[in-house]
Amino acid sequence: MRLRRRGFPRPSTESGQIGWIAGLFFTLFLGIFLCAMLQMDIYRSSSQYLEDALALSNLASAVVDVEEYGISHRLAITDPVQAYVRYRKAVKENLNLDDLWECRGNGVIGGPVRIVNYTVYNVSGNDVEISSFDENGLMSRWREQLGEVSAPDGTRIESTGVYSEISYVQKGFPGVEVEARKGKLADIVTNATSANEK
Repeated sequence: MRLRRRGFPRPSTESGQIGWIAGLFFTLFLGIFLCAMLQMDIYRSSSQYLEDALALSNLASAVVDVEEYGISHRLAITDPVQAYVRYRKAVKENLNLDDLWECRGNGVIGGPVRIVNYTVYNVSGNDVEISSFDENGLMSRWREQLGEVSAPDGTRIESTGVYSEISYVQKGFPGVEVEARKGKLADIVTNATSANEK
């Protein structure tokens, strides 16, 4: 007894159909792979751009007191509040931000840029005077022993310097947005005439 009807032919599994389906699958896989590579490249270039902008902003704010250096040969940022004001101005200019701290144009930064942490480390002998500004711009000040102080990124503080960290929304492809943070330490060494960036 035959149960199969003549009107419904057996499905074909010819090599042309299998090759066409396999080709479609590999094309889809290649498209996803290229999108992932493009996304990684966007993140990498954004990270490098922001790292450079942070380093420049830190160095712009790390103005030492020349009179103090002439008297005691000690590098010190004597006015942390003024350094913070200079830093904010430098970040705004280096990242091309408007008055709402948003990136002009359609860059990789979406939404406002926030300064999460700005800290000045003044090293004098075995003491480190720390002046830290939080996200609201409020300053806290305290002292610690040299050798026991590290920046939030884990770098040990050995000389006078500035650490800053910003937070922003990272735009991706296609329409993906993630919150990103970037921090950078710039220290000033006594055996050089210019700031040395770590």
